[in-house]
Amino acid sequence: MLQPQTHKWIVGILLLLYAVIQSYCIQQLSVNYDEGLFSYYGATILKGRGNKDIVKFDSKLPITALNMLPRAVEQLCQPRLKRADAYIDIMRGRYISLLVTVILALFVWAWSTQLYGLPAGLFSCTVFLLCPNFLAHGIFVSSDIFACLFTTASFYFLWKFNKADKVKYFILASTMVALAQVAKFSMVHLLLLFPLLMLTGDFIKGRSMSGRKWSISQLGGLLVLFAVINWFVICVAHLFYGMFIPLDQYKFSSTTFQHLQSMLQGAGSWLRIPFPSSYIKSMDAVIYFDHLGGGAAGSLNGPSYLLGKSSGKGFWYYYFVVLFYKLPLPVLIMLFISVVYYIRTFKRASFFQNDVYILLPAMYFIIYLNFFYSTQLGIRHIMIILPLLYIFCGVFLQAAGKATGVYIICALLAWQCISVGRYFPHFLPYTNELIPDKKMAYQKLADSNICYGEGGKYLEHYLDLHPGAQYLPPKIASGQIIMEVNEMLNLNIATMHKFDWVRALTPVDHIHSQYLIFEVSPAQADSLKKVHQ
Repeated sequence: MLQPQTHKWIVGILLLLYAVIQSYCIQQLSVNYDEGLFSYYGATILKGRGNKDIVKFDSKLPITALNMLPRAVEQLCQPRLKRADAYIDIMRGRYISLLVTVILALFVWAWSTQLYGLPAGLFSCTVFLLCPNFLAHGIFVSSDIFACLFTTASFYFLWKFNKADKVKYFILASTMVALAQVAKFSMVHLLLLFPLLMLTGDFIKGRSMSGRKWSISQLGGLLVLFAVINWFVICVAHLFYGMFIPLDQYKFSSTTFQHLQSMLQGAGSWLRIPFPSSYIKSMDAVIYFDHLGGGAAGSLNGPSYLLGKSSGKGFWYYYFVVLFYKLPLPVLIMLFISVVYYIRTFKRASFFQNDVYILLPAMYFIIYLNFFYSTQLGIRHIMIILPLLYIFCGVFLQAAGKATGVYIICALLAWQCISVGRYFPHFLPYTNELIPDKKMAYQKLADSNICYGEGGKYLEHYLDLHPGAQYLPPKIASGQIIMEVNEMLNLNIATMHKFDWVRALTPVDHIHSQYLIFEVSPAQADSLKKVHQ
């Protein structure tokens, strides 16, 4: 059996190799659709501008200011520095996201090790590092990877608090929840999950793992501390702009906030909101656009798309299908066996002491995002549960057994490595072997599951080799036609139905599943013109 120090060296080597590979991938990908706005808003925060343009930045939150730190340092060294565009700043900002991903990998390794042992920790960390979705989204300038880190860290430190009864862990957990609030608006659910898990540990189990019984007043004091930390971090991140504005001075768009304002109408003139106005207005906008749905007049995006169908209000099974196709098959097998083994060997005490901190958040977000959230734009929205699932994969080592377990584990990891490695250095359009013909992947998935605009360099290379090809022709034309899947499937609200004429055609080739290549004969073009013009 390997010694603990050897395990640490192996993890260190894996992380170093991961960082080297991802550093190369960073330079191979174009700026995606959202990185420009994420970086722009992050820069405004570093410049001390608290008055957020809600129309332009809508759901963007201050955490991406961290991605712009390289530019900020450079600006301090060269005060007169100016650039025509933000390309270099975004490329450098991606390394901050890479660093965050490496830190997240350490949390996966540490938590799995402490729950299931050293081999399990190494196994969970390896599965995480081979995840195509983190290989793809873990290097972008966006809030997704920050939300994943802070979610995992918040429940890890809460578990540590319940285990050791040290207030420092509670403060760390509360701070992680607070940082999640300035990373992604869906993380507001942590404000419910955190106290729920905290009380579950004390009231259902009766006492903490160390044997200490917390009084009602002590628990109340901790919850107050939790609330204060979250309030303070949110205010600091939004630069304290627009604090304590009377409720009746807000003009809300969402029915949720409008109803709240109506209920408190009598107190609206003196009831002042103790949060920055940019935070409140952005949350209002996020709720409004989610209720509006995709594809409607005034929407920010087209309708949700899945399995060849479109829906403005989303699909209740959206993320089940997305995970089914976007997770490597070895991971699906590991998770299935782990769940079956866990149910068969279920121990109530172990569940409330340990596993509830992993399984409850994962189940909560799966239910919420599938059944109550209509802004379904890709796996990146549910990636917050993947680190928890990879930690839970540590159970698989127990299920596999000792005799043949090593061979099974090595075979599954080798399978995952080959399956994911085939996409190097462009992992975002990854789909598993359940979609064998990758040019037809768009029939199952689209949006940022397949294309996020980051594959532009591969399109440019193809166009250089095929100068006669036409990319997104403004009207029906014959010859070689190249269509981006999101444009063709009406996921861009600005060009909806512009390329409906292509939908009946079958692609003959593809560029990384993102750009579909069609050969349109003159006769076909004439027939299409009669139908669509």
